[in-house]
Amino acid sequence: MNKSVTFTLDADVYEKFSIALNLTNETQDTAVESCLRWYIAKTFEKASHAYNPNTVIRQNENINKDFYGKANQRIPVWAVKPNQYNHKIIRAYFTAVATTGRATIDMMERLCSDENNQVLYVPTFKNNYSQMKLDGPKSHGKVFEDDGKTVTVWREVEDTLMKYKLSFCD
Repeated sequence: MNKSVTFTLDADVYEKFSIALNLTNETQDTAVESCLRWYIAKTFEKASHAYNPNTVIRQNENINKDFYGKANQRIPVWAVKPNQYNHKIIRAYFTAVATTGRATIDMMERLCSDENNQVLYVPTFKNNYSQMKLDGPKSHGKVFEDDGKTVTVWREVEDTLMKYKLSFCD
């Protein structure tokens, strides 16, 4: 018995999904079912690890790790690579602050969505910005925090970011 399901996706995610479908010649239904099967398998795998004492110990070790060093190490690299999206997002932050005295998510997204301004253009702004707010092993490295509107630099990387500010503002 088949069920019909409706999803709401970010436009950028859908665009990449469509490109991937063209590359694989799969139908949307086949690809989505494959993703759902993967999700189910991963979820059950995580649930089964809860019953394995060795896995629980490993997970607890990862919870206590501090990942802010990742952004501190990456900021100097981003500073010298102006074509990287992380560089452009940080540049948009400094541009917004210079223009209005503060940065907002909306303003940074507007700055990064102007295709005519390749210095700041990031077609996948939302995805990349959200990765720059996460402090985890698989994130880009946490640089920003926000309250849903106003964006601030995470205090743990503020010194490093300000040290390289001119590289992002030039």
